Amino acid sequence: MIALLTIIAGGNGWEDMENYGISKQSWLKQFLELANGIPHHDTFRRVFEKLDHQILEQKLTQWVQKNLGSVVNQVIPIDGKSLRGSCDRNQGKKNLHLGMRIK
Repeated sequence: MIALLTIIAGGNGWEDMENYGISKQSWLKQFLELANGIPHHDTFRRVFEKLDHQILEQKLTQWVQKNLGSVVNQVIPIDGKSLRGSCDRNQGKKNLHLGMRIK
């Protein structure tokens, strides 16, 4: 959730995710359990390196369609962001790019 909110707010890297979480921690605690506080930027990076980007895009699209059903028939551009440092040259993975259109 912190990563998604960071991207929506214009952030584009792991440090931005950590900084966003720290700056919004009081607000985030209202709906997120943060028993260990805000994750370190290296934690965000490690988690995203483990994700299958195609499955993530599919699940995000399903989540938006479920929660924003009233706008499903509209085209809503969500500015795509390429996350710096999300590539893994050893495994041939390109940067994670988040963005979608809902139809």
